[in-house]
Amino acid sequence: MTKTIKNISHKNIDTLSDGVFSIALTLLGIEVVALVPELTHSGDVLAALVDHLPTFLGFFIGFVVLFSWWYEYHVGGQYVVGTNVMIVWVHGFTLLWVALMPFAVAMLAETLNTDDFKWGMLFFTICLFGQYWTKILVSIPGLLTKGALDVTWTDDFPLDAKQLQRYLVIFNLVFAVLGIVTATISMIYPWVALAICGLVILNSINPVASMDRIVRQLGKTKK
Repeated sequence: MTKTIKNISHKNIDTLSDGVFSIALTLLGIEVVALVPELTHSGDVLAALVDHLPTFLGFFIGFVVLFSWWYEYHVGGQYVVGTNVMIVWVHGFTLLWVALMPFAVAMLAETLNTDDFKWGMLFFTICLFGQYWTKILVSIPGLLTKGALDVTWTDDFPLDAKQLQRYLVIFNLVFAVLGIVTATISMIYPWVALAICGLVILNSINPVASMDRIVRQLGKTKK
């Protein structure tokens, strides 16, 4: 029997991911902490705080987005035993958007209520939906060539793996299209785009409930 090189453990991806998430969350806080000298020397701390509300709003939005992504990552990752090249690179490109999120929310905060708000909204939209675009791009070669996309799941995983894979292709495609539409809207009606992004963020804050809905929709669980 020919021996082959096995892929990396999912624990390796988890370790890197937790580190990147931690750094991204810390960078969000640095923006807020950097305001302290200006606030304390302003002569009117309350008025200065009001002037910088967009920065605090950006911090809050960025924190909710990044923490919900981290939550979702580990909810699904706890069932994965093995990996393949597609899984590794999907996680890799997801971390790309995690690393860019502090930039995106900083741009959003700085341009809020200015003529450049559409640009800040565009950058934020790209970073929010970018993971869906890269997931599709990374999975296309394997789907076209019928490459090794199999993932080993734990015995208590409540879904049929092949059925889940088909569902995720459709799910990612829907959000990828929504992202393109929202990015387009952001250049014309940035506040509408922000509202759409807000709904997407709210939808992601409880990944356990979201996965339970998938289980019910697919109507197939392991006994």
